[in-house]
Order: sequence, then structure tokens, then C-alpha cells
Amino acid sequence: MKPIRSGGAGRGPATRRPALAGLLAALLASAGHLASSEALAPGPGAARAQGPAPSGEPWGPEGPPARSHAGAADYGLPMPWGEASFTAFRASYLSEGGRQYLAAVAARARPYLPYVYERIGLYGLPEELAFLPVIESEYSPSAVSRSGAAGLWQFMRNSIAGYGMRIDDWVDERRDFMKSSDGALRKLADNYAVLGDWDLALAAYNAGLGAVTRALAKARAEGAVDPDFWELRRRGLLRKETASYVPKFLAVASILARPGRHGLPASWEYPEAWETIAPGRPVDIALLAERAGVDPKSLKSANAELRYTVTPPNPDYRLKAPASLAPALRSALDDGSEPLVRYSIHTVRSGDTLSGLSRRYGSPLEVIKQANPGMKADIIKLGQKIVVPLLKEAPPPAPDEGAAAEGAPPEFAGSYLVAKGDTLWGLALRFEVQPELLAERNGLSLSSVIREGSTLRVPIVR
Repeated sequence: MKPIRSGGAGRGPATRRPALAGLLAALLASAGHLASSEALAPGPGAARAQGPAPSGEPWGPEGPPARSHAGAADYGLPMPWGEASFTAFRASYLSEGGRQYLAAVAARARPYLPYVYERIGLYGLPEELAFLPVIESEYSPSAVSRSGAAGLWQFMRNSIAGYGMRIDDWVDERRDFMKSSDGALRKLADNYAVLGDWDLALAAYNAGLGAVTRALAKARAEGAVDPDFWELRRRGLLRKETASYVPKFLAVASILARPGRHGLPASWEYPEAWETIAPGRPVDIALLAERAGVDPKSLKSANAELRYTVTPPNPDYRLKAPASLAPALRSALDDGSEPLVRYSIHTVRSGDTLSGLSRRYGSPLEVIKQANPGMKADIIKLGQKIVVPLLKEAPPPAPDEGAAAEGAPPEFAGSYLVAKGDTLWGLALRFEVQPELLAERNGLSLSSVIREGSTLRVPIVR
């Protein structure tokens, strides 16, 4: 016996339903302002969707009362009310621990889910697809599976072709919540275009389109007429993970699409918009956040695709930031008085090569060349000072043994009055000294904040 399916018919892209739009906004905003590309307003159907089924009977873990499914008619995806695994998953997620888990994941999703929902509206897809990352990554852009899948939507390296993402020395855009969301929704739409059924399209997202297509062909060869996901599952033609994947997702979506109905907190605070900012040059986002006076964690989590804390030299790269932080970030970027990338000053010694310095400092060769305009890569001289951008948060490596014999450390015979905006890293660049040495000679650490008006011991620059 097939499960009773209520909600969207699964025949084509869903149109927006005001009740779902409003309730999704309620879930997302439950603990404060959210980040989004547009505000989500409650629709006129919200009050009706919150109420009990027309029969007057209360809703249980299995969904609406058996004799009336009208109350669920505005779900965008078919919900398999009465199906055993779906019912079991719902009961698990509706337990006290299950609700706490979903509330925690919803809080983690808060910065990303409104953008996902906006793109779903743009593509005309069922809104419940916004909850797929809950079971894929628990809405963590830094999530990596044992098989190497990464990001909110858990893309494999070999599955991003044609979906607007790239992986190179600078970025892994599977972790870019905007690009990966666009790619995942397009992939789901492609699966639906081939299979004509959302349950099958979801199964193909997990197992691959080829695996599901082969399972359908085998079911037909065994005599099945118009087999669907549940028939493939009954016949054992899907791997165990995929057989559980669809009912698990539908159970989660049926709850999160109606948070108030299922005992989750709800609020109607509007989300915050996202903005993108073109730095135009490589910048260390930790240093940028420090200059702009914003929380570096929020900037790093919004741009999780960066392999380093430094943006790529590509002038088209755009940082993502909540709209409230964008003015301060743009102001810091426009202020050219101090560098926005941390550097180390390397004095060339016998045997040094640029490729060797690249390996030693973990900075790509091209980046070192860009930081030293006019330098000839094949001709570097003893005693020459080379600026090396530091792309990782770790301090530069200690000098090689014997370095002291080739040149005495600089004499800290000068003094410097700290001005507004100064940092140890910037002053180390200005005075051509290793930042850790500057910190050490002043009784500081690399993480110390230097105060305006204080005096530092520095080398005398000739």
C-alpha cells in the first residue's frame, strides 16, 4: 500500500504559497534579525495554516487526521502521511530532543536560509527544498563528509561542473552559500526535469541521477507500471541511505515548514539583507574586520569559501556581508593609508629562491610577485628585502638556522608614536622588520592591540 500523499501534486514547479512564505519567515526570525536578500512578509493564509484540520481533530505526529488532508494542501512537496518511515522520523524529530536539535539547526541556518528561500522563489521550486541542508550539513558551510562532500549542500568535487562553482588555490565555492545554493537548486530542478517527480529528484540528489534512472529501468523490467520512489524502495532497488534519505527529509520539512504548529518558537521580525562588496585587491578579511570594527567571525562564516583569510587577486571576487556591516567595510576598503594584507619582510640569504620562499611561507609564487612590483623573479640578490604576503593565520616560520650570522637583527634605536589605525603588522611592514620581532621588543604578542598615543621601540629606517 502506497502512502497517502498530500500537498503539491509533484507535476511541475510550485508557485509561492503565502502561508508557507510567512511561516518560513517566522521560523527563521525566531531568535533575532536574519540576513537575507529580501524581507519575507507573512501572507493572508498564515492564520488558516496554523489551525487544526477542518475535521476539528488535532494533528498528531503522523500529520493531519486520516479522513481530512485539506489542512496540508499548501505544502509544496507531497507529504507521505501514514508511511511508516516518514511517521517514525517525524516522531523522532518531534520528541523533546528532536525539537531542540531542529531549533539549534534553524538558528545556524538563520544567516543563510532567507537567501536560499529567495532563490527558490526565483526558480519557482517547492519552498520546502530550503530545508534540504538540514539533513545534508546541518546548515554548516564548513561541513565536510567522510566521502569529501563539502558545504551546505554537500557537493562532491566531481559534481559541480555546470553549476557555477569552481575550486582553485584560493577558493572552494562549494562552501560559498550563495553559489552552492544556486547550484543545488538548479541540480534539483534538472533532476525533476528528467524524472518528473520530486521524491525521485530528491533521491537522485543523494544517489545520483544515473543510479535512480537505472533503478527505474530495473523496476519496469520487473513489471512495475509507472514506478515511483516508494515502489523502488519497496523493491529494494535503492541503497539503504537513499531509501531513508527522502522520508527523513520530508519529515524534517513537514515540521520546519510549520514551526509554530510543531512547538518551535516563531517570531515575525524581518530578516536583514545581504550585500556583496568587491575589494578590488587581495585583502585579509580578519584585518579588514579589525579596521572596520566588525566581528571577524561573522565575516569569515559568510565567506567560508576562502581557503585563506585573504581574498583572491581576481578583481571580480565579491565579499558577502550583512547590509548593516557593509558601510563600515567599504569605508575601511576605501582608506588606503594602511595595508589590508599581513606581510613579512624577508631578507634574501644565500640559497634563497622565490619558489623556496613560496613553499616556506605558504604564499603562492604569483602573490609574492604581485607584492614586489618590478622585481625580477630569476634575479634576487643577497640582502634584498622581499615582501611576502601572509595568507594563513599562523605566524611566519622561524628564520633558518645560521641566519643570525649573515646579518645582525635590526637595532631598535628609534621610537614611534602610535597613530589611529596602526597595527603591529602594518608597522612591521613600514619599518621592514618581522612582526614577531617588533612585538617581542615591545613586550607584546602578535595578537596585541596597540593603543593610539602609545610609544613603540622601532628600528631606524635609513
